[in-house]
Amino acid sequence: MLLDPPGMLLVHLLPHWPYLQAVDAALVGRGIPPGAVRISRSGREHGELMTMRVYWDASRTGGHGGARLAWEEETGWEYALVGLAQDQVILAGQIGALHRIYASSEDVAEVAERKVRTWRRPAGDFHGEWEQASRVRAAIKTFRQPSP
Repeated sequence: MLLDPPGMLLVHLLPHWPYLQAVDAALVGRGIPPGAVRISRSGREHGELMTMRVYWDASRTGGHGGARLAWEEETGWEYALVGLAQDQVILAGQIGALHRIYASSEDVAEVAERKVRTWRRPAGDFHGEWEQASRVRAAIKTFRQPSP
């Protein structure tokens, strides 16, 4: 389970934090907690783009290496299957089965479980949106407004 607040970061500077918490809880609920989590935002000069990444090294996967999922608020989820070294990408791409930028946390966990345990694509398509997506979108919009 993630720290709250996340280490030395201030939660009010990360309006997408509740989404990562929901995804993390769903992953833990399936018995596949990530070994590392990174959450960030670009600076104002780059539009304050919100991102998150979750990683599983080879010791946590059923494949021949590790796996990682990455989320960007403009493009949604993508994956990478990696070798024993995290920079050795074997296969990567968008997760086409997740049709929403803010896919439901359970749908993300379903896709992650398949990638982590078998290195395979999940069966089916997932169209559900996370129930608090509009709240996080509003928080991001408010965060981006210039302060008086």
